[in-house]
Amino acid sequence: MKPNQAKAQASEVAYELHTLGWKAFQNLCIAIVADVWGQTVQSFYDSKDGGRDGAFKGQWISKEGEEYLGSFSVQCKFTSNPSKYIKLADLSDELVKAESLAARGLADNYFLFANARMSGVEDEKISKRFGEIKGIKRFVAYGLDRISAFIRESSRLRMMVPRVYGLGDLSQILDERASQQAKEILSFLGEDLNKFVITDAYRKSARALIDEGFVLLLGEPACGKSTIAAALAVGALDEWGCSTFKIRNASEFISHSNPNESKQFFWVDDAFGATQLDLMSAQEWNSVFAHMSAAIRRGARILFTSRDYIYKSARRFLKESALPLIRESQVVIHVEKLSRNEREQILYNHIRLGDQERKFKKRIKPFLPKIALHAHFSPEIARRLGNAIFTKRLFIYEEGIDDFVSRPIDFLCEIIQTIDLNSRAALALVFMRGGALPSPVSMSSGEARALTLLGGSEHGMREALNSISGSLVLLSTQGGSNTWRFKHPTVRDAFAKVVAENHELLDIYLIGAPIEMLLGEVTCGGIRVVGAKVSIPADRYDLIVSRLAELNPHKDKDWKQRDKDQDMLHRFLSYRAGCEFLVKYLDSNPGFLDSLKVWSYLNSVSDMAVISRLNDLGLLPEVQRLKVVEAIRELAVETPDAGFLSDEFCNLTTSEEKTLILGDIRSLLIPNLDAEIEIWRRNFHGDGTPEDYFDSFVSALKDYKRALADEEVATQIDAALLEIERVVDEMQSDLPEEREDDDFATYRTSEDASDSRSIFDDVDQ
Repeated sequence: MKPNQAKAQASEVAYELHTLGWKAFQNLCIAIVADVWGQTVQSFYDSKDGGRDGAFKGQWISKEGEEYLGSFSVQCKFTSNPSKYIKLADLSDELVKAESLAARGLADNYFLFANARMSGVEDEKISKRFGEIKGIKRFVAYGLDRISAFIRESSRLRMMVPRVYGLGDLSQILDERASQQAKEILSFLGEDLNKFVITDAYRKSARALIDEGFVLLLGEPACGKSTIAAALAVGALDEWGCSTFKIRNASEFISHSNPNESKQFFWVDDAFGATQLDLMSAQEWNSVFAHMSAAIRRGARILFTSRDYIYKSARRFLKESALPLIRESQVVIHVEKLSRNEREQILYNHIRLGDQERKFKKRIKPFLPKIALHAHFSPEIARRLGNAIFTKRLFIYEEGIDDFVSRPIDFLCEIIQTIDLNSRAALALVFMRGGALPSPVSMSSGEARALTLLGGSEHGMREALNSISGSLVLLSTQGGSNTWRFKHPTVRDAFAKVVAENHELLDIYLIGAPIEMLLGEVTCGGIRVVGAKVSIPADRYDLIVSRLAELNPHKDKDWKQRDKDQDMLHRFLSYRAGCEFLVKYLDSNPGFLDSLKVWSYLNSVSDMAVISRLNDLGLLPEVQRLKVVEAIRELAVETPDAGFLSDEFCNLTTSEEKTLILGDIRSLLIPNLDAEIEIWRRNFHGDGTPEDYFDSFVSALKDYKRALADEEVATQIDAALLEIERVVDEMQSDLPEEREDDDFATYRTSEDASDSRSIFDDVDQ
């Protein structure tokens, strides 16, 4: 605990352990033994335990230094009744097991854990009766209050079993500042963390954070990335004492990163786009990778999540050399590789703790083992089965359930199409705001018109947001502000599909959606973009062209906003617009071509992406192309910028023009490399590391070496590269030393085992 950081004292508050289920409670007890007593315990399962839920044999030295010898047995007694008080009469079966174990020499030390409350009088009776069993030398019973105290007293235990964060009052275990941060983090998940299951991906992510200070958590949609991230974020806050931030973009990282604070944890969900690549976001991260490396060196920990297909698209735009950890510290969640135990526990938690009526739980109970083993099972499928709003149209028989699990988006579309008008209007409003609708809701005139056209009312929409909260949307908190968000990205996916198939909804969307959100969701002209939600038909091109006018420079915009708008426009025209749409746009904006500029560095200049696209489609006039080539020729020497050699821009120059540019490099740049290196050295202002600073220079020289293919030039470039290494070493000598790894705890959980008792036995209680 940090100095002057008092934790709230309220030991009478207990955790809601009755919600865990028998198997999860058993695992919790084994974890308590392992953490509190500092001993690895073998856990057993019902058919093979011989009357024990956990066992150890040998010398046992507690954390307090007490030493015990012999055999040790752990027995767990679970009840679903939160008001239950355990009595000696409830332990008849356990007494029989204890006598049998003691007779075989397996219970020199016997520990009983019960999630029911235990009075002092009953504790005395129970201890006396078990103590009378021949062969038991030491007996201890722990009830709900003592188990809750174990949890409150051990941050290591809470990180090992993170779902307990959702089972009690956070103020009982965290100081006021940390408690508020934790509540903000958990608000992004609703009640999902109390259903969390430790998986191999969680353990690998924790290990990467401990060893490297960074992890990139990758996986397909609905695989549980955000839940794992939230568990690690709260664990970092609790166990490691980090100030924890959930940030959205590179600029927020810069504003929150504190060079005077060594312990900070940054969680960036969907770092490169929520449902598809956000090119601007990806490139903005390049500019702060050096800052991130510095933060990690001083002790910060950073977690990115991304859909796997989005990261694959982002890689060619990321400057991974500036943050090698983005390649080296990746954890990929393979839903199909979740173990049987992990799948069953995830499904159990969502069904038992969801809002389904007991009648539904009883009816679906026989099908749960097969659902857990289904090829298309995912944590999101489990969540939907546990929530009544998703199962209104589910027919509980084998074929119906298989259809529900196999076609999750289609089922979700049906739900959206059949919910009441105000609920659908509420979803539309969240969708039109790019998945983040500030609360209390304040609508623009366009949004108000859309609401009316959808058949909703302002009052009805506000009521609907509350009624679908926790199922389709979620009210999250950040920095004291509340925001309505989709409960899961797949809800946004499904709503976009509904929009794309309904022309009336499409017009409402095109008119009312914010321009930055619109351009990140749609394509024009048959362009295929993985994750794009809406393909605009040709009869709506004029509407898109008119919306793009919102991005034109205006005196009321500052230079940052103008740059952002132009970059947004250029990215859309480069990667999301087909030839027919581009022709229409150029006809409507005759001065657009003259506005395009050529800057260093070509690969990161949005103007160049448009120029290259227009050239490839035969829409770039020759006079404009020649101006571009002349600018490229100057930059190749002056910067130096080797971007013209890349696949993206190679068609802009003819073979003769390329030869002329390479000739300038040979005669004007190569003989003066020593002077150029010295200029670069003098211009370094301490942003990032010297190695990162020189990276683009080094990369250009290597490209020139390959392109020129001249032995004399190669020798000169190799000498220059060695000189850059020497200069970088000198410049780095003043930087702070790399941090050493901190001593954090890691834990193991039991592997799969074959149980005769189904985990789903008490799912309907």
